Amino acid sequence: MKFAQVAFPIPEDITFTYSIPNHFAPIAQIGCRVLASFGNSVREGVIVNLRDKPEIENLDFKIKAITDCLDEKPVFTDSILKLTSWVSKYYLSSWGEALKCAAPAAIRTKQRQTIHLVATKDEIEELKTRAKLQAQILIVLSNNGDLTINQLAKHVKKPSSSLRSVLALLQKKRLIDIHINFRPSSQKKYGTFATLAKPIPEIKKEITSTLQRAPKQAEILHFLISNYNRLPISSVELLKTTNTSSATLQALKKKNLVELQSIELTRTPWNSKHIEKTTPLSLNPDQTNAVAKIHHAIEANLSQTFLLHGVTGSGKTEVYLQIIATVLSQKKGAIILIPEISLTPQTISRFVGRFGTKIAVLHSRLSDGERHDQWQKVHSGKAPIVIGARSAIFAPIPSLGLIIIDEEHETSYKQDSSPRYHARDVAIQRAKLENCIVVLGTATPSLESFYHAEQGKYHLISMPSRIGNRKMPKVEIIDMREELKSKNRSIFSRSLLSGIMERLAKNEQTILFLNRRGYSSYVFCRNCGHVEKCEVCSVSMTYHFSKQRMICHHCGSEKSAPRSCPSCTSENIRYFGLGTERVEQETLRAFPKAKVQRMDTDSTSQKNAHQTILNQFKNQEIDILVGTQMIAKGLDFPNVTLVGVIIADTALNLPDFRASERSFNLLTQVAGRSGRSNLEGEVIVQTYMPDHYGIQAAKNHDYTGFYNQEIMFREALNYPPFNYAATILVRGADEEEVINTAYNLRNALDLIQADRFPNVEVRGPVAAPLSKIKAKYRWHLLVKCDSSDDLRETIHIMNQSTRATSKTTKIEKIVDIDPISML
Repeated sequence: MKFAQVAFPIPEDITFTYSIPNHFAPIAQIGCRVLASFGNSVREGVIVNLRDKPEIENLDFKIKAITDCLDEKPVFTDSILKLTSWVSKYYLSSWGEALKCAAPAAIRTKQRQTIHLVATKDEIEELKTRAKLQAQILIVLSNNGDLTINQLAKHVKKPSSSLRSVLALLQKKRLIDIHINFRPSSQKKYGTFATLAKPIPEIKKEITSTLQRAPKQAEILHFLISNYNRLPISSVELLKTTNTSSATLQALKKKNLVELQSIELTRTPWNSKHIEKTTPLSLNPDQTNAVAKIHHAIEANLSQTFLLHGVTGSGKTEVYLQIIATVLSQKKGAIILIPEISLTPQTISRFVGRFGTKIAVLHSRLSDGERHDQWQKVHSGKAPIVIGARSAIFAPIPSLGLIIIDEEHETSYKQDSSPRYHARDVAIQRAKLENCIVVLGTATPSLESFYHAEQGKYHLISMPSRIGNRKMPKVEIIDMREELKSKNRSIFSRSLLSGIMERLAKNEQTILFLNRRGYSSYVFCRNCGHVEKCEVCSVSMTYHFSKQRMICHHCGSEKSAPRSCPSCTSENIRYFGLGTERVEQETLRAFPKAKVQRMDTDSTSQKNAHQTILNQFKNQEIDILVGTQMIAKGLDFPNVTLVGVIIADTALNLPDFRASERSFNLLTQVAGRSGRSNLEGEVIVQTYMPDHYGIQAAKNHDYTGFYNQEIMFREALNYPPFNYAATILVRGADEEEVINTAYNLRNALDLIQADRFPNVEVRGPVAAPLSKIKAKYRWHLLVKCDSSDDLRETIHIMNQSTRATSKTTKIEKIVDIDPISML
């Protein structure tokens, strides 16, 4: 008998030993998913090792056996197992949690609990007088058979959460059984396809001899004959094109003239009919240099990281396309990571237009069925190119030759749940394991990446000019303090109003940017100063005009907008601050004849809404597009000649050492949407901090100037990239317990520092800037060190030394290695 080491997606980084029954032995391999008894339940795990005998022998208990093997061949390749093992060690998570990231939800199993009646009629009768709800549940089961908890809740008209304790009691009394079933999250999809059942001469003979009075049947056969090279043809397409019915098709099947086949379909998240095929473009000198350098590394089979620093509109995408073609010519595959917010149909169509069916797309907006089919397409080797968001870095491409991280500076590449990995750094580690090339592309490199390029860790390739030597847009900075002095209290400066009017007159398009959704950022009582705050978070609620509701953007809580102050009953309520909803309304008020559209997470919540808005903008059905950061990146519309930044100071003063970097990046990216054709572009930036070095650098398109200023501050304060950092967030419902736990962690860290790692620096604990979210108080510590290994070992020892107390408290402790946010 063999034994399997199984990793489960639990916080503890340990694996568990199970025996493998003989009937599973041929298929239970390393990398396969299994179901196994875990505590009082059955869970899905992954075999990460096989043994001929248990790790510890002569145990005084029997080793449990796996209950099912879900895969006939491994889902996780050897390289993905090594990569996820590295992720778990580097980011201090469990291996099981890392493996869960590598397997999309669409291929994981779903657990389904059904409740089965065991009680006799006498037992039900006996309960009627003393436990009415228990009796009601048993009667419902008696009348309806096995039910899920949600089905049962509907019958007894109670919330399912309130039934769990009652069901546990009934199970303990052995009056019910709870059966656990597992099923795939997504099923394969099949379609009916038609083909000719006989050779064409025989079919033609049948048409002339027996189908004279059946013109619709003859029409189907004529269509199949004329499309012989495409057979079999989807019955949906066939019936639609010939305007016939399924009954007609079935009649031909009965006559043995048509054969119907059930064929597995691949759900594709794009419509190929609307995508034009493209061929490689001629390159300018900057592009030629970039392609040549990367091509050489690919041909030499080197493992290198390139930082492709190209201004907005410099043609980085064409460089990507041509180096992907090089990799494909070597029978290897490529992963292209794009920030979720930039994964627009426009972006995807550029790659599909060049490489067609060789592409698979993986991101969160796909349906379960689409995700399942796209992942299987990659796993089977049918799609050597994967385009996706953060988690696509784990795509199971059999022979990987290239990883591209577009907009590598983007914060969305960092995951905010365990394991808190950064896709860029995981990509570099995967490239080392699989000996391939990494290309980090951006107009605004992260400070860490540019620093690594300066130090020679990455190879820097510069693309300082736009395609066709088009000019970078002229950027005008408007001091809104001066506008106020001139008695202009509008959200639009005079320059911006004039610029929009000019574009409307020329039939050119405008983008207005504000990185805050909603109508007003807070509601204020002018009588007593009360601000409407979320009841479970320490933040003000945002007013949404379209819903007439106050919404918390951190926990999603909603309530009606107040007509009077809940504190002093005054009706002197005012709405302050800006959001995209208000910008949209003010724009319509200022330009009533203009076609204005808002694009943010509120206006794009429906599937394909994103694509619809962008298509309308592309077709010039929209004059002015108002939006958040989702309009700042990756969009290429030649008729956009003006970008207006409504307020540039939104993130500049956040208590985060990356605040200036984020603001500069966002301003540079949104400015890059203007003037991307032969039409010259203009950018108008409204601000109350016109002299800030980040805003001035964005005005001058001066990344190097910004970098030189910012890197001095980082070095002076000993922040990354000059050391390594981790945050430890402590949160819970009891504020006093949160504070005590935070100080206990500080004491543990001080002891470790004094005993083993004097190079570790600890700051805090202090209340987090967002001190209460979702009814939980938040305190944090910052740990810095000049050695990544020493930093992680320090926190690992802290975790071990405080584990006993952690199990007896409801306080959460969250470690974030290489954090990107201090909020």
